[in-house]
Amino acid sequence: MIEEARARFETLKAGGMLPSPQGVALAVLELTQKHDANIQTLTHLVQTDPAMSGRILRYANAVHGGSLRHIASLPHAIVFLGLFRVRQIALGFSLIDHYRSGACTGFDYLGYWTASLATGITAQLVSAQAQCPPDESFTCGLLSGIGRLGLATAFPNEYSGMLQENLSGLALREAEIGSFGLDHASLSAELLLDWGLPEIFYQAVRYHELPTEAPFAAGSRAQTLTAALHFAAKVGSLLNLDAAQRWERVPSLYHAAAQIGLEDHQVPPLVESVVGQWQDWGRELHLPTRDFSDIKLLLGMPPDPSQDENLSVLVVLPMRVALITRDAAHLRALAETLDAMGLLVQLASDRDSALRLLQESRPDVMMVELLDSGDAAVKTLRELRAGEGGRQSYCIAMIPPEAEVGVARLMLAGASDYLLLNYSEAALLARLNSAQRVVALQGAVRTERESVIRSSGEWARSNRRLLQEALTDPLTKLHNRRYGLDRFAQEWSFSAHSDTPLSCLMLDIDHFKQVNDQHGHEIGDLVLSQVARVIERSCRKDDVVFRYGGEEFCVVGPNTALADAIQLGERIVREVRADRFGEDEKRFPVTLSVGVATRIEADRELEALLTRADKALYAAKSGGRDRVVAARGEAG
Repeated sequence: MIEEARARFETLKAGGMLPSPQGVALAVLELTQKHDANIQTLTHLVQTDPAMSGRILRYANAVHGGSLRHIASLPHAIVFLGLFRVRQIALGFSLIDHYRSGACTGFDYLGYWTASLATGITAQLVSAQAQCPPDESFTCGLLSGIGRLGLATAFPNEYSGMLQENLSGLALREAEIGSFGLDHASLSAELLLDWGLPEIFYQAVRYHELPTEAPFAAGSRAQTLTAALHFAAKVGSLLNLDAAQRWERVPSLYHAAAQIGLEDHQVPPLVESVVGQWQDWGRELHLPTRDFSDIKLLLGMPPDPSQDENLSVLVVLPMRVALITRDAAHLRALAETLDAMGLLVQLASDRDSALRLLQESRPDVMMVELLDSGDAAVKTLRELRAGEGGRQSYCIAMIPPEAEVGVARLMLAGASDYLLLNYSEAALLARLNSAQRVVALQGAVRTERESVIRSSGEWARSNRRLLQEALTDPLTKLHNRRYGLDRFAQEWSFSAHSDTPLSCLMLDIDHFKQVNDQHGHEIGDLVLSQVARVIERSCRKDDVVFRYGGEEFCVVGPNTALADAIQLGERIVREVRADRFGEDEKRFPVTLSVGVATRIEADRELEALLTRADKALYAAKSGGRDRVVAARGEAG
C-alpha cells in the first residue's frame, strides 16, 4: 500500500499538480540541500523577504521561551535555529502565504490553515511527550494534514464533490483511494519526505489520524509522536468547531490526551496556552481565529438544547426552577402551580439577585418574565445567559401575547422556549415537559462525559507509567539503550543538517567484575545505580545520558565540541573518584574510564561516531583506567 501511494505521489509530483514552496522559501530549500550551505548565505537570502525575516525572528524567540536573552537580530535567530529548522519554518510559512484560496470550492482553505496552525502550536507544547524538539514538532503539526490541501490542489472539482458528502475517517480514506489512488494521510507523508523532513515525521504523519493502525512498538518515539500528533490534531479541529460540535468532541480529546500521559486537569491550561499563541500567530499570518474568553466554557459547556432536533422522550424528573420577575405577586399563581407539581422554585426580582441565584444554585430551568421582545428584553436574556449557571439552564421566556411577533429575537438572544403570560395549563405543561426532556438529556450526556474524563486521568497516569517503564532502565533509572540510541539518532540528524558539533562519551566502570566477585551481585547492582546517579548529576541539562549495557554508560552531548566533551568526561571521572560506593558501613572506591569522540565529516552514520568513542574507551582502559581518552586524531 505504501509503495502504491509513493508511485502515485511521484506521478502527481511530476505533473506539477501538488502544492510546493515558492519564492524565497523555495530558494531556502534549494540552498540548504547543498553541501556547502552556510549561515551567512542563508541569512542574506532570508533578508530579501521582510515578512519571512520577521516570522523567523518571532519564532526563534518563541521557541527558546525566555531561556536566553531576547533574540534581536535575524543572523542570531538563524544561528539559534540552525539551517535545517529554518528550512522547515520557511517551508510552512510559504505554503500558508501561497495557498490561502484555490479552485476547490468545497475546501475551506483559511479554515484548514487555522486548524493546522493550532495543531502545530499544540504539537510544539506537547513535544516533551512526543520526545521531539519543540521547533521540529511545530512544523510537523502544521504540515501533518497537508495532504488535504494537496488533493484540493490536484483534484479541485472531484475533491470538492467528495467533501460535500461529509465523509470522515475510514469512509473518507476509502473514497480518496478509490478516486485518486492514495489518501490524504499518505500524501501528507510523501510530501514531508520529499521536502526533506526527518523520517520519523512522515512515519508518524501517515498514521496520526488513525493511530491504532500504526505498526510502531509501544513506547517507541515514532509511537509517541504519532499519539502526540493525534492529540494535537484534535485540539486544532476543536478550536474551529461550533459549540455543539465541540461538546461532542471533548471526551475524545481527553481520551487522546490520556494516550500521551496528560491527565484531565492538565488539558484546560494546555488548551488555554494554545489559544493564546494561536490568536497571536493568527494575527501575524492574517488567519481568522476565534476568541475564547473562558477555556472552561470551551471544554465544558453543552450545546444549546434548543438546537437539538433529536430529543427523545425521557422520564420526567424533579427540577430546580428559577422564576425571575420584577413583580413576584404578578406570578404568584405560577409559583404555586410549579410548587404543587413538586418543582423546587426560587424567586429573583432584580438583575443582581437573578445573576447571584443562577451562579449559586445552578437551576435546571429559568423562567424569565419580559415586558416585550425589544432591545431591553434581548439585553436581559444575554446578561442572564452570560454566566456559567445561566448558560447551563433551560430558559423559558414569559412574554405578553403582543410580543410573540418578536420571539425569533429572543430565541437568538438565548431563550430555549417561550410561554405567553396568559398561558393555559396545557401550554405550561408542554413547556415543562420539553424542559424536563432536555434537562434529563443534558444530565445523561454530562454524566457520561464526566465519567470519560475522570477515567482518562487514571488512564493517562497508567500510560505515562508504562511509557516511562518502556524507556527507563529498571536498575539505574537512567534512560535505557533503546531510548538513548533513538535520541542519539535525532541529535545526529540535527547536527548533520545544521553543521553543529556533536560529541559522544562512552563510560565503563573499572574492574566491575571484581566488585561482583568480592561483594556479590546485589552490591554490584547497588554500585551500578550509585554510579549512574553520579554520572547523571555531573552532566548538563541538554546531555542525553543512558545505560548502554552491563556496566557501560553513554552520554551524547548536543552542540558540544571536543574540548568541552573532554572537560565533561574529566568532571565525571573526578566526581566518581571522589565518592564511595556500596553499603553505608562498607563503602569502597570506584573509578571510571571514558572514551570521547566528536562528529567529523568522515562520519556518514552515527555508528561511526559511536565506534570511535568505543575505541577511545578501550584505549583509556588499556592505558591504565580512571582516565579520559579522546579518539585517535582528536587531541583536545
